[in-house]
Amino acid sequence: MESSLLLLLTAVTTGCVGSPSVTKQTQALPTITEQPTKEAVLTSTPTPTEKTTENSTPEATTATNPRRCETSQLSVRRVSEDAGVGNVAITYNFTNNGSSPCSLYGYPGLGLLDAKDQPLQGIKVIRSQDTYFSSKQLRQQVTLAPGKQASFQIAYNHISSPEKNCPMSSKIQITPPNAYDRFTLTEQIKPCTGKVRVTPVRAANTQP
Repeated sequence: MESSLLLLLTAVTTGCVGSPSVTKQTQALPTITEQPTKEAVLTSTPTPTEKTTENSTPEATTATNPRRCETSQLSVRRVSEDAGVGNVAITYNFTNNGSSPCSLYGYPGLGLLDAKDQPLQGIKVIRSQDTYFSSKQLRQQVTLAPGKQASFQIAYNHISSPEKNCPMSSKIQITPPNAYDRFTLTEQIKPCTGKVRVTPVRAANTQP
């Protein structure tokens, strides 16, 4: 009888001690398996290959299609004047003073001011592909490397008549194509017909 009780007590004791060990191992397995999986997902989200692709595209675009020139990186100056048969044409150059290439496309903006810095009345600015002194010039993108230039002309007729006083500007305002800020230059322009033509920009041959 005592031997039977001793064997029964030993079996019960062994069963109670062995059960928690099995439970701990069973609970530990999911913890080890799940944590590396979560870390792998977080690590793979910002894929290095995707970043490289995203960054390389704008660099290629910038190299082939430079951004448009801002007024702040340009300067403008009068470089020449032609006159004949009552017509006057003045050529101006934009210069890229920045450290990177930029582009110009289309027609500059032009405004004529009176002695009080107010818009000169009765003046119409016309976009024109040519003038009396220049051949037809279609709009085209002009890429300016640092220090390079693009030119355009303004043209008008200055023949006056005894019956009519021609308006005359004290200053002009020039806005680069597709820009907002303007340059203001002291310039006396006398468009007796009330019309001033402006040509699109093109690559300039004249350097500072």
